[in-house]
Formats: sequence, structure tokens, C-alpha cells
Amino acid sequence: MEKQIYRDIAARAGGGCKVAVVGPPACGRHTAARALAESSGAEYGEDGSFSLQEGVSVAVGDADALAGCGAAILVTSDGSFGGLSRAEIAAAEGEIAAKIAAAGVPFIVLVNSADPASDGCRAVLAAWGERALAANAAEGLDADEVFSCLLLSFPPVRLDIILPDWMGALPEDSKLAADILARVRAAAPDIDTLRGCASIGEAFADGDLEFVSCETDAATGRARCRFAAKEGAFYRVLSEECGEEIGGDLQLMAYVRALKDAKRFHERFANAFAAAEAGGYAVVQAGGEAQLHPPELVRRGAKCGIRLRADAPSYHIVRVDVHSDVSPITGEGEQGEQLARNMLECCERDADVFWNTELFGRTFRDMVCDGLREKTVPPDAREKLRRALTRIVNEGRGGVLCILL
Repeated sequence: MEKQIYRDIAARAGGGCKVAVVGPPACGRHTAARALAESSGAEYGEDGSFSLQEGVSVAVGDADALAGCGAAILVTSDGSFGGLSRAEIAAAEGEIAAKIAAAGVPFIVLVNSADPASDGCRAVLAAWGERALAANAAEGLDADEVFSCLLLSFPPVRLDIILPDWMGALPEDSKLAADILARVRAAAPDIDTLRGCASIGEAFADGDLEFVSCETDAATGRARCRFAAKEGAFYRVLSEECGEEIGGDLQLMAYVRALKDAKRFHERFANAFAAAEAGGYAVVQAGGEAQLHPPELVRRGAKCGIRLRADAPSYHIVRVDVHSDVSPITGEGEQGEQLARNMLECCERDADVFWNTELFGRTFRDMVCDGLREKTVPPDAREKLRRALTRIVNEGRGGVLCILL
């Protein structure tokens, strides 16, 4: 275990790491360093430095010697020994912490206390949060515990958010996806340690997701936070996406069965409509068996034969470009002409504003669109058009046919 911790620290620091043990005077930084050396089996030097495995070394120094360090251990105290009050220690402690932050190195806070279970020690721990641990350095330290805590104080390199599989089908602009992205973006800047990655679960306390677990890989700085959907979230999102109210398995099964016919229809006609959109015309052959008629005897002069016939419906899709022309009268003379020019200038500046302008209680958009919707083949001419198209298809003549309705 010990060797792996040092290997991971060295990997996060780029292959080797010098750990600085710093802290306010009379807080026991030398005592803490000596206890770490004894716990790890290293030889403690007179200058307060010693080497560990995998390229990790430790040196006692002041906050001005952080330039060449890859991490730091800030040894402070709750004022239970050394003759300094907690207020005096806190001032120096804050200055050293600021220098560590300016150096940009990960660090932990070791609260050296004569009684780590005391209220005073707990108050210091609470002030520093997740990056702090308490011990009585004079009684010894657990190097594995201290360096494991230090390893988790390195910043995360990558944070993976693992969502339920069904959410992967949602587009990025869906309401749920947008909410998740917004919450992650708001919480991510406050996550500065690998240990703190689990705190992202707090960002979803009132959302559709609930935090399940957070797995960290200390050597690579990667964290994987898993979330599950809260009860009812699946059907609520499903209802929003499909535009139907689906509150349970029964409604879901009914909706899926209804979609079966719609899917078959789409598969049958989708390519034809796409072809008609591109080229103006498309045909869909009828599926299923054709209607076969009994053979007929046919005589042509001295020759005799049989005629075989079959009928089957087909659908011919024709794109018709409908034109709508509306010319509202704006007035007479120069006043009417000026009003018309003002309308043209408005369209050039902002087309949406122009088309949403009301005239006689209706917008220009409604005027032209109503004209498009009203234009269709008259009911009494539809059968004639069908018969004419049937004749063109069956006779296969390439001439031009003019239909007068």
C-alpha cells in the first residue's frame, strides 16, 4: 500500500515530488516530519529532510521555499501546546496558506493537537474542511494515512458524469440535458481536489438525478461520479419528449403499440417524400400481393394467345409549389406610397418584425399563409386528375397531356 501511494504522488507530480512540511512556529512541524520518517522507515536527516520511495522526498522548511515543491503539508495547531494561542496561530497559518495557494501546489492541513478529539481541534478541522486531519505528532503519525490524504488533495484532471443509459438518447437542447449541463458547469469551478469531486452530488439535490457514488483514480486524477434518475423522472422526461402523457408502464406499452403503425408508414413513404422534395416527383409501389385476374383468350387475326392481368395500387407523390399573392392597399397618393416604402424599409431592417406587423387585425404572415392553405385541387376535379394520371402511367406515353378542369 505504502509504495503505491508514493508511486501515485510521483505520477501526479510529473515523475517525482518534493513535499514541503511548513507551518507556523511552535506548531510541531519538525516533530511531524520526524514522525512521518519513522512511520515510513526512512532516515530522518539533521536538516529535516528524508527520502521516500518512488522519487518522493520530504523537507521541513518555511513558506518561502515552496518554489521547487510539488506538494505541501501545512502543520498547524489548535493552541493546546507550544505557548501560542489559537488566535496567534491562525494569523500565521492564514499567511502560509496564502503563499501555498500562490505557489499553486496541492496541500493538506495537519492539525497537531495534544487532544485530537477536543472541541478546539474539531473547530480547526471544520474550518479547513476535507483537506484537514488531526493527530498528536508527538505520539506518532501514520504515514499511509497522511500521504493518502495528500494524494487526494491533488486537483482532478478529468471528471466523468455517468448518467442512466436512457439519457444518452436525449438531444443536447432537451430540458433535462440543459439542466444537467448547467448544474455541472456551476459546480465544477468549486471542485479543486480529487476528494472534493463527490461534492458535485450536492448540485443535484433538487433535480431529477440523485448521487450514487464517486470512484477516483488517484494516479491519473480521474473521477467517475455516478447518478441515478429519481422516481418518476423517466416517465416525466418521456412525456415531454413524445408530447404525450405517459405515467406508467401501461401508457408506455399503449404508446409503443401505436407507434408501430406510424413507424411502418414512415418507413414506407419516407424515401418517396424525400425524393419528391428533391426532384418534384416520386412513386411508392403498393406492398403485399397483387390482384391476379383469370387469363383471357385473345385472338389477333390468325394468331391466338392469352392475356395475363394484375392490378395493384401505387402512390404517386407530386410536389406542387403553391403561390400566394396578397396586396393590401396602403392608401392613395403620396401618403400611400410613403407608407408602402416604410413597410419595405422595415422588412429590410428586420424581416420578423415586418411579417408580424398587423394590418386590419391580421399579420402579414397570416395573410399569405392563409392563401397557401386555401389553394388545393377542387373536390370535383380530384377524380379526374386521378384517372388522368392512371392513364399516363399505364399507357406509358411520353407526350404532353393537357387537362382542362
